[in-house]
Amino acid sequence: MLSDELKTEIRTAYTQLLDAKNYQARYCQKQMIADIANTLGSIEVDSEGQRLTETNICVVEAGAGTGKTIAYAIAVLPIAKALGKTLVISTATVALQEQIVHIDLPDIMRYSGLDFSFTLAKGRRRYLCLSRLDRTFQENQSGNQTLAFYEDEMFQSEESHQLLYELMLVKLGRNEWDGDRDNWPEEIKNSAWFPVSTDHVQCTGRQCAHYENCYFYRAREKIHRVDCIVTNHDLVMSDMMLGGGAVLPAPEDTVYIFDEGHHLPDKAINHFSFFIQVRSTQGWLEQLPGALQQLTDELGEIGGLPASLIQFENASEDLIELLEQAKHLLDPLREQANGAENDLRYRFAGGEVGPQYREMSESLYDATGRLLHHLSLLQSGVESELSDGDASVRDKDGVEVWVPVVAGMTARVESAANLWHNYMLQDVKSKPPSARWINFREGDEVVLQSSPIAVSEKLHDILWSRCFGAVVTSATLAVGNDFSRLQKRTGITADNCFRALQSPFRFSEQATLRIPKMQVDPRDADDHSDAVADLLPDQLSDVKGALVLFSSWRQMYRVSDALPGEFMDKVLSQGTFSKAEIVSRHKALVDAGDSSVIFGLASFAEGIDLPGEYCQHVVVVKIPFAVPDDPVGATLSEWIEDNGGNSFQEVMIPDAALRMVQACGRLLRTETDTGVVTIFDRRLVTQRYGNLLLNALPPFRREIS
Repeated sequence: MLSDELKTEIRTAYTQLLDAKNYQARYCQKQMIADIANTLGSIEVDSEGQRLTETNICVVEAGAGTGKTIAYAIAVLPIAKALGKTLVISTATVALQEQIVHIDLPDIMRYSGLDFSFTLAKGRRRYLCLSRLDRTFQENQSGNQTLAFYEDEMFQSEESHQLLYELMLVKLGRNEWDGDRDNWPEEIKNSAWFPVSTDHVQCTGRQCAHYENCYFYRAREKIHRVDCIVTNHDLVMSDMMLGGGAVLPAPEDTVYIFDEGHHLPDKAINHFSFFIQVRSTQGWLEQLPGALQQLTDELGEIGGLPASLIQFENASEDLIELLEQAKHLLDPLREQANGAENDLRYRFAGGEVGPQYREMSESLYDATGRLLHHLSLLQSGVESELSDGDASVRDKDGVEVWVPVVAGMTARVESAANLWHNYMLQDVKSKPPSARWINFREGDEVVLQSSPIAVSEKLHDILWSRCFGAVVTSATLAVGNDFSRLQKRTGITADNCFRALQSPFRFSEQATLRIPKMQVDPRDADDHSDAVADLLPDQLSDVKGALVLFSSWRQMYRVSDALPGEFMDKVLSQGTFSKAEIVSRHKALVDAGDSSVIFGLASFAEGIDLPGEYCQHVVVVKIPFAVPDDPVGATLSEWIEDNGGNSFQEVMIPDAALRMVQACGRLLRTETDTGVVTIFDRRLVTQRYGNLLLNALPPFRREIS
């Protein structure tokens, strides 16, 4: 049970913060604090502070206006500190992360009376790697292309990037930049950033000549000295994939708060997915013997080389030949694929690849395994050479260049082995299968991909069963107070605490839901787009700020093309600038007394805050059903149907409802906001499922033509 001392500390902190900021206490916020505190306070521990209780998770759906960050921070910080645990706050979007780090936590620290420290944690890829920056200059001058041997073919350094790298060096020398990608004044494209950043596989850690000045390790030093770490779902999942405790504190010593928690299952699915680009892999394998010969020329005998060169050559040649055979075997599927001519997609129904492709994959897995064995021995050899204190400085420098190269080679082959292993397995009928599909791209490229369609068991095993405690929160977790869809997706069992809080907003007084009269069905895409273009100017004629949310790029472009020029003059469209820049320009225009309309897709339906005049009207162009050709979603639907379920009712409707709630949530951000939500989709009133979707939305005043 929660001790009286902790109850008093939480209550006092909350009261002091409200008084200092002149905030009003909200029932929903107090309820959220109580639920979280009671859940964590009920966890029983052994003599070493390890959790004994099975129920350790609090799930809270809380919409805009609740003050979620204040609620969970005030509730968890005192408890975590008393238990000697670290609080990790994880978000899905950079915008929320920055708000927590730069606004919410500093306010709580200043005004609540709570004594705590915090820092922001990012992955290695968000920081400049000085070693790789240095190497790009060396290789540009010498023509030595060592870097290319392990560079992803999509992100090889280009000559045009050299000016950017030189500017980076200048700003670092003047202390005008801290090596953080997010703090560079302009957006850096992936193709420019990838060659000068690294990951845990290729990083040489303390053995690196730049270790003392490494921006990632400087930032990481703070992680183990603070009470609270703010990070993102991807970094949490990466840490779990490495066993937990590799980057962040161990799960057993951590209380997690997953804000924007509805994104967590999809983030996890991405981390358990595999792919291989066949033609690119063949090209890379053709270069491998030459790369290893260069390594031998520079370093001499190391890691079994040069004696094992012939084995590398044979293994590479075998794999190249098997990949060529695989391309021929897969080529007939091109005729059955769908999509654009230069990016056709063939999906294996139910994830079942069939005997011939399983046999093909088994041969490729065996051949890949042989090459991986030799590379692993080589990697161990060069890494031990680097850590050998007796090596000369000249040798150290040479070895340090090749350690990440070999590590990158090994990681690439290991990733391919994972893909082939997944394709050679036959899924257990009683469990969700993997989705498996092939993309046929221009230039004779064939990309094989696999992804789990469900990660509930994996999340339970690597996260929920291990962490000391957790809070999952978002504005969209339940459909009509029903958390069953979330439970199925996340693996959080029903015996944990689940709460859907009432909003502090007076929805029927503050906003109107409008469904205008339309003669077209949204499934007739072109006619529907033209009708939207006809109606939109009148709908938005009397507002300063508006947000129009589309379900596809194609429809956004068609509507844009059909609208009059004077209307489009005030439109800021996704894709023209970064999300942050669009929001900034939009606010500036409204502040100047002008009208501004944002056109965006799903990413603009959350993670942006446009209070007051910045957003007086939200337009949802059509019901945001999942894309029908998404391989993961399609395979999940097939599996549900094959097991006697109804995928439309169990997946499509609940997911669409959550997306609609998220989109409508952009309208009211404070208790004084007012406005209109317009949905250009008559299926809400003509189809039987329409009522389910309408009833999932906030209780706006309704105007249905």
